[in-house]
Amino acid sequence: MISLRLYYLWFFIVCLISSLVAGVMAAILPNSIGGVLTAIPYLIAMIFVLFKFLKQQRRAPTSSEKRRFSLAFSLIFWGYNLCGLLLGLFIFARKDPEVWQNFILYFKQPEFLLTVFAIWLMIAAPLFLITYWFYGAQAQRMANKMFKM
Repeated sequence: MISLRLYYLWFFIVCLISSLVAGVMAAILPNSIGGVLTAIPYLIAMIFVLFKFLKQQRRAPTSSEKRRFSLAFSLIFWGYNLCGLLLGLFIFARKDPEVWQNFILYFKQPEFLLTVFAIWLMIAAPLFLITYWFYGAQAQRMANKMFKM
């Protein structure tokens, strides 16, 4: 089995860059359209990494690699989003300590936690499932077409 660390790094870099671009676009676009851009960086990075994998390995990912890609991509995406949230809170809380206190107060409310969890689940579950599907049957079809298998 090959090491997938380089592919994870590529995913992180492409996802981070496309998130920055999508963030600028979301700031320019109306709120109703800007919210759709949440998943676009993930999808761009996922497709980019699959093409890179196919070209380098000349085959589709195995079922084990497919599971590892799906889980790792989700962890990377949500991990750096969480780090961005905490960094933003830290930056804004330096000038106004109430920002951090209000954030902690919100986390003590079960309604807020349920809402955050529901929104996260509505985004995270489809992204994981799309990755799992895309790196399976779709990747096999792409490999067959690219390499005439």
